[in-house]
Amino acid sequence: MRLLRNVFGVGESHRMFQADVLRWKCFAPHPFWEGSRGYALRYKGEMAAFVCLVPIRFLTVSGTVPGCNFIDWAASKAVPGAGIMLRRHIQGLIGTMINTGGTEDARQVLPKIGYQVRAERHAYTRVVRPWRHFQGHRKDWKSPLRLARDYRERRRAARAGGHALKARRVDSFDGVPAEVFPDPLVTRQVVCARTAESLGYFLACPASKMEAYLLERDHTPVGYFVLSRVGFESRIADLWFRSADRQDWAEAYATATAAARTDPHTTEVKAAACSPLETGALEQSGYRPTHAEPVFVLDPDRRLGNRNDLDVSLLEDDGFYWSGDCG
Repeated sequence: MRLLRNVFGVGESHRMFQADVLRWKCFAPHPFWEGSRGYALRYKGEMAAFVCLVPIRFLTVSGTVPGCNFIDWAASKAVPGAGIMLRRHIQGLIGTMINTGGTEDARQVLPKIGYQVRAERHAYTRVVRPWRHFQGHRKDWKSPLRLARDYRERRRAARAGGHALKARRVDSFDGVPAEVFPDPLVTRQVVCARTAESLGYFLACPASKMEAYLLERDHTPVGYFVLSRVGFESRIADLWFRSADRQDWAEAYATATAAARTDPHTTEVKAAACSPLETGALEQSGYRPTHAEPVFVLDPDRRLGNRNDLDVSLLEDDGFYWSGDCG
């Protein structure tokens, strides 16, 4: 799609905008949305704006709130305001919308059209093969210092290891008990709904290698996680553990990290989290924070009230598969 490539400054071979990936984003069946998820605004026969939405169902202790996030938001400079017009059209369809991160221009525009920052999503990394990670990156005067840091953090994480959880890889989540999936009554925060069908949609992503795991304790499922492998990175795309205890979550992240490391090409594991429960667990299990991005919310009907404890994972946008180094 020429508009997307021009706006994002990438070539025709860029993996994120190739036909099979766009088909999956816009047309693959999704249990939370009927029909196409790609919307375009045309002006004089040319595409003036485009956006793809990611359906979301927020779960609160008082009920379910349908919503969406936007990815691939692009607008032609030849038609001022086209992108905002398209967003407002979709708002009429869904009501509650979020936006995670975004370009500097988007972060300037969103508050002007009613969005509020309700949370921050913190990004984390843990280098699991320091020497290979060092060899695969551009060198500067800080590179030896980063290598020493990565070895030091790996030793610290190893000392903090040891857990009774087991990860069992599965082809799908079909037949998995509903109590394995996110529940706002467990952590008392706003979580995003997961079902076997919705997770199946993500597992079919053609832009990365996806893997699904059940977390088990004494052969009983107590949670799950989804891995996405992109180049030399493995990403914990989503993780849930049926507990409000930070130690339990730290063990869950350690178990997911061990599963990610089984891929011999993985040198680094990345994750993201919003709540103090999860960020504390990630740091306890050896992860280092790298940056944070705002979670904007547009909720004109106040379906979420004033809640600012949204638990938004990488599945709520394209963070689990996006790569800027693909053509």
